[in-house]
Amino acid sequence: MTGIGSGRAKVEDLSLNLELRSVNHRFLDFAVRLPTPLSDLEPRLRQRIEKVVDRGRITVSAELQARHSQLTVDFDKEYLQDFVKSARSLARELKVEDDLSLSSLLAVEGVFQRREREIPRKLREQLLDQALDQALERFQSMREKEGRKLARDLTARLGRIERELKVVRKHSTSMGAELRQRLEQRLKAARAKDAVDPQRMAQEVALLADRATISEEVERLESHIGQFRESLEQDLPVAKRLGFLLQEMHREVNTTGSKAVQLPVTNAVVRMKEELESMREQIQNLE
Repeated sequence: MTGIGSGRAKVEDLSLNLELRSVNHRFLDFAVRLPTPLSDLEPRLRQRIEKVVDRGRITVSAELQARHSQLTVDFDKEYLQDFVKSARSLARELKVEDDLSLSSLLAVEGVFQRREREIPRKLREQLLDQALDQALERFQSMREKEGRKLARDLTARLGRIERELKVVRKHSTSMGAELRQRLEQRLKAARAKDAVDPQRMAQEVALLADRATISEEVERLESHIGQFRESLEQDLPVAKRLGFLLQEMHREVNTTGSKAVQLPVTNAVVRMKEELESMREQIQNLE
């Protein structure tokens, strides 16, 4: 399910801006970009997100800001003293002018070492947790709104499938008569009706009607629709269960279509398949 949420935390002279995004994905996948001082906290961040998200491609980006510089400079005084002593000794030995100056000494490689400020782990965890709390709250709020919208649409499509199912059930009761009429028409066209034993014909019609009956498919489909509706009302991750139910519903509709001998039933099956296909695409956005 898609979603976005941002959070901001401020502790002492440090502030952290964090953004959390997700797009549809079959599994839970992460792309995390944290500033270097917080990079060791990535497992902590993943664990917290995994508690509220079951699947999706999650992208996390963060920016750390400081009111004061995070760099310190170390001055190697002993190294510079040794350098000056050696340089002047060399100047005397070569009988050249000693022109050492402060600016030339500061240019000596290795005299200064830049070092990033070390932020205590407790402070870093506090920053991350505060920013992530805000981001997750907004992220979940957006996903819940989208989920409710999708649930309403899926429920509406279930209603349309149920209306088509009533059409199927209505015509299924006349299946035997329809088959008998068609068989008689074919025999008449072949001029073989009078040659067929009426009792044998009745047996064949009964056999065909039994094979073509769709009452069991209709009952199972009604049961799956009821379970689908119940699952939508649960405040739990239900995408996998809904996917399974849709697969079973599609199977029953296909079987009904293969047995259909009446045009209204065939048309109803086509319309149900269209709704089921749309539902299959939509549940990819649910958890």
